[in-house]
Amino acid sequence: MWLAIGLVATGLVLIFTLGTTRPVTSEEAPTPPPAAPAPSVSPAAPRPAAAPPADRPTRSDEAELDTWARQLAGPTKLPAALLSAYGRAEMRMRGEAPACHLSWATLAGLGQVQAVGSGPLPVPQPVWDRWNARATHDGKKPDQRNVADAAYTVARALCSGGGDLTTANGWWQAVLGYTQSPQDTQDVLNAANTFAAAKP
Repeated sequence: MWLAIGLVATGLVLIFTLGTTRPVTSEEAPTPPPAAPAPSVSPAAPRPAAAPPADRPTRSDEAELDTWARQLAGPTKLPAALLSAYGRAEMRMRGEAPACHLSWATLAGLGQVQAVGSGPLPVPQPVWDRWNARATHDGKKPDQRNVADAAYTVARALCSGGGDLTTANGWWQAVLGYTQSPQDTQDVLNAANTFAAAKP
């Protein structure tokens, strides 16, 4: 008899508990902490750099370009040959895309970030296939391993969108389109500004 009474009491407790317990609704669930905001990059325009000499299609400007590159080699800690290639690309683009205002410092920044400072400037194959050109205009075939041809090719690609690379929007659109990475683009800007601060 006591066993029966105990079983009945246990059953009543279970019925009472199950009958009065309900699932927690979404309204009653604890509110999760807000997600941390994604890191943002604020577009900024690059600083101006010491300009290479004017491009002179009808006569040699190699001596002036070499002098400019040698004067910047110490302050930038870049080889003069590399600076000559970047400077030549800027000189060429002044005539080909005068509204672009590409600076050699942007090319140097790309080389610093994408080649991990070792150079020469790497050119993705699709960019090379579309924009390759001979920097010296000597009639020879463009060479992807030639740093001057590589810099000139990248310059043509960066200026192809029609933007003004002295403005934040124009620069970021061009360089981000090339790197495909906001963080890499910010790193390029930082490096470009460091090179631009160098004075002959």
